[in-house]
Amino acid sequence: MKIYLRLLKYIRPYSAKLTAAIICMLLFALTNGALAYLLGPALKTLFDSKSGNEAASAGSLIPFDIITVAPENLAFVVPVLIVILAVIKGFSSYGNTYYMGFIGQRVIADVRMSLYNHILRLPIGYFTKNPTGTLTSKLTSDVNMLQKTTASALTHAMKQGFTMIILVIVILSLDWQLAILAFVVFPIAVYPAIRLGRTMKRASKKGQMTMGSMTSLLYEAISGIRIVKAFSMEKYETDKFSKENETFTRYMIKTVKVRGISTPLMETLGAVGFALTILYATYRISNGTLKPENFISFFAATLMLYQPLKALNGVHLNIQQGIASAQRIFEVIDTPSELELSLSATTGTPTTLTAINSSVEIRNMSFSYGDRQIINNLSLLVKKGEKVALVGSSGAGKTTLVNLIPRFYDPCSGQILIDGTDIKKITIKSLREQISVVSQEIILFNDTIRNNIAYGREEKSLEVVKAAAGAANADAFIERLPKGYDTVIGERGITLSGGERQRISIARAILKNAPLLIMDEATSSLDAESEFEVQKGLDNLMTGRTTFVIAHRLSTVKNADKIVVLSGGEIIETGRHDELLDKDGEYSRLYKLQFRDNDDSKEA
Repeated sequence: MKIYLRLLKYIRPYSAKLTAAIICMLLFALTNGALAYLLGPALKTLFDSKSGNEAASAGSLIPFDIITVAPENLAFVVPVLIVILAVIKGFSSYGNTYYMGFIGQRVIADVRMSLYNHILRLPIGYFTKNPTGTLTSKLTSDVNMLQKTTASALTHAMKQGFTMIILVIVILSLDWQLAILAFVVFPIAVYPAIRLGRTMKRASKKGQMTMGSMTSLLYEAISGIRIVKAFSMEKYETDKFSKENETFTRYMIKTVKVRGISTPLMETLGAVGFALTILYATYRISNGTLKPENFISFFAATLMLYQPLKALNGVHLNIQQGIASAQRIFEVIDTPSELELSLSATTGTPTTLTAINSSVEIRNMSFSYGDRQIINNLSLLVKKGEKVALVGSSGAGKTTLVNLIPRFYDPCSGQILIDGTDIKKITIKSLREQISVVSQEIILFNDTIRNNIAYGREEKSLEVVKAAAGAANADAFIERLPKGYDTVIGERGITLSGGERQRISIARAILKNAPLLIMDEATSSLDAESEFEVQKGLDNLMTGRTTFVIAHRLSTVKNADKIVVLSGGEIIETGRHDELLDKDGEYSRLYKLQFRDNDDSKEA
């Protein structure tokens, strides 16, 4: 109930339309009850050919006492009233459906936007623990499932609820003794309805979790389709998907079974109530204590009552299904955002970083992924404008180190200071405004080249974009494309070569014009010709900026102001290229090993 009430808070902005919908529901319920009430008099006037007094007594059943109807006109008035009530019922049903449908769609859109907005603001660590497919499933399948809980369920719950209340009043007003007998099955129906609802909720939640796994498998297989085909792993991937698909289907069949059981169960219990009512009514009519026309109206109202009762049971199952999805959605929304975590780690009001004036300092910093120590008590001072190269074997902690600077992660101990201020005391937005990142993993979007270069700086003119592309040595190949800067490059820039994609990412960093630059293996995946073209852009990008460079190709870091050699998360050597070669330490070993491999390849 707590989850459902939380979900209903999304309806508050649409209270005016909700009020209109409730009015329509009340009109629907009232006309429904009135039609049931009129059925007895209608049949009485149709078949009763006795005295006008008897006709008048039949007319006394009409719930419009303010209208005086002559007995001879009753046969005309009752059908007219039925038509009028039917028209009012039709309009009220349409109004209710439209207003609640509108509210439902808006609520689903709001929940979807709220979830998407929060996902983008979650810390990087959250995405390492939760597969993309699972998050995608929550954003699509789970949100769509909420449709059953908001618009559909709420519409039917209120509509059928009001109808039941009015019909119960009608039934009680006609004959309270018969009503008690008719209602005796209601309490019996409550227990199985609750049990079936719980089963539906469990099956639905497990089914949605399995859908997340299927979405993850689908995303991995499609994004890695070249590898799947290269290793002829189509059957292996199909088998994995088939297993999850079968599990999902089993859970969905379970929900079908629950729905299949609930309907006949409600109908059987309703039949029991009807049977008892008819037996007692027959006895009462034979004794003259119950008028036939009263029983006809009673019988019609009771028939109408069991329909909303059965519908409410289905609504209950839909709500349980929707709550299972709502739980998964709120689990994400309740996860603290990056900003919330940042504020909790900061004492006082965060400051805004507008420039880097003197230095970036790492002081006694340690970091670990779980139990695995990556950085161990590391200290490093980088002055403004310096180009620092980070080298070392794989797993030495180079990428982790540079990921800590823009606060993709926070250190377990120690500090990172910019101009003497701990970055935890700086707003994340202003910190990242001062940092550009060019990595080996090139992230481009299925958009135009212009929008990819101007990403984060959409207000920049085409001339500025072209200037950045020229500095990145990318303008020549862009101009050769069919639509130039308006060319859409496909998902992750699939229509471009590796070198072209990297030059687009360099142009993006140049346009950002941030004073601190991080380059993580920016050229390692390129061939010699592409690297030569990209390196021109990188040289332009690094000019005048404080730069952290990670490179396995040691030839690209010879001109660094400072080379820092990492091993096991610790700094073991620091110096310029020639100084480190003279020391004949780890850097010298790596350098000789790399060039020995080059020499061997030339001989081969």
